[in-house]
Amino acid sequence: MQFHLRFEEQDLAPYVMLVGNPQRAEQVSRLMNNVKLVNDYRYLLVFTGEYGGCRLSVATTGMGAPSTAIVVEELCNLGAHVLIRVGSAGGIAADVEAGDIVVASGSIRDDGTTPQYLPLAFPAVPDPDVFRLTLDSAKSVIPTAKCGVVISSDAFYRNYDDQKMQLMMQSGVKAIEMESGCVFIVSQYRGVRASALFAIDGSVTKHAVKPQSAEEHFKNAEGRSIQIGLTTLVKCAEAGY
Repeated sequence: MQFHLRFEEQDLAPYVMLVGNPQRAEQVSRLMNNVKLVNDYRYLLVFTGEYGGCRLSVATTGMGAPSTAIVVEELCNLGAHVLIRVGSAGGIAADVEAGDIVVASGSIRDDGTTPQYLPLAFPAVPDPDVFRLTLDSAKSVIPTAKCGVVISSDAFYRNYDDQKMQLMMQSGVKAIEMESGCVFIVSQYRGVRASALFAIDGSVTKHAVKPQSAEEHFKNAEGRSIQIGLTTLVKCAEAGY
């Protein structure tokens, strides 16, 4: 039993979806069969059940890199093999709108936790095999799904200045969120496979951060991103990752 995930190894499936919001974990659990809540300590909800004939888990990380690192570490200790982050993000690129899906090909590490693991020169990237399966699953659900680098930042309320944001747009950065860099780095450090995808809830560069008018588009994308994540985990299980 871990400090924060208070369940036994046999209660966790090797294939785990990571979500920040505990309500999203509950949403995912309702799509599973024979589902069981195995952790609610600190409201880091973890459910284990069956989907598509495979045993899967969904785990809450909370917001930001520090709590995400704790959860990923403890999931690794409990036997996780594959971790897929399914979350929300704000669009940066001009072609990214609320309701889009973005699959991360890499993450810019703008956090204070991952340098404690590996130097900033070390790239935060998904496992190539799981990334390919994630992107294939996304394209099969939404052919217009985007793929590219995202920013993983600790400071939700501290925006980049216009010059830096213009540089990010010019360089093709798709979105900004808070956890993927940590998921990638800790997974690489611990020797497990990981990928990440996001439902876009607005646009940082168009001054439309989580606009109420886009809520329905985001909810649709959120549901699709969950479907993509579950499908990818099943594919990973079938591939024996």
